[in-house]
Amino acid sequence: MTELLLVRHALPEGGVMDPGLSQTGVAQAERLAGWLTGERVDAVCTSPYQRARDTAAPVERRLGMIADVLDDLREWDGETVQPVVYTPLEEFDPGDPRAVALAEGRFEDFVPELDLPAFRGRISRVMNQIMDAHPGGRVVVVSHGGLINAYLAMVIGAPRVFWFHPGYTSVSRVRRVPAGRVVVESVNETAHLVADRRVPAAEPVPVPGS
Repeated sequence: MTELLLVRHALPEGGVMDPGLSQTGVAQAERLAGWLTGERVDAVCTSPYQRARDTAAPVERRLGMIADVLDDLREWDGETVQPVVYTPLEEFDPGDPRAVALAEGRFEDFVPELDLPAFRGRISRVMNQIMDAHPGGRVVVVSHGGLINAYLAMVIGAPRVFWFHPGYTSVSRVRRVPAGRVVVESVNETAHLVADRRVPAAEPVPVPGS
């Protein structure tokens, strides 16, 4: 079985076109990297956007890998005509119509220019590409909240494109089983932000005659 660990990027700076990470985001990315050293990882892939590249960087360093940068892992704004200034959702004013729409589960109302069939098709292609390239492997895929929403929605048959709010550096896991079907293992894991992974101490070996 091939497993993908879908990671949303860490918290970026706001107010610019292609932001890097904030100081908080840098710390989040380091915690993610430390956590993933406790798992077998066969490859790392990342979106070309700077916030995703910066999130993948400590993972690459800790695991001694070089990430594959895949353009099709970019966020939904890659499908729109006008460049989008990034504003973290947490910075929306509570009365902002986008914040209200997000709370009501209809955020796609604010991206009417998004070609949803093209967006879904791109996501499906790149995920299949990654799984085909790493049969039986475990791959860390660093991308974006909208992309992760849309892909998981397709896997589970959810009617909404943007149906949950992934935490920064959250991990959602999917597996492609031998029959070819993709199944969801977990959604929005964030334990690494509040805990450290600990390896259990080995059991003492009994001494004969003791």
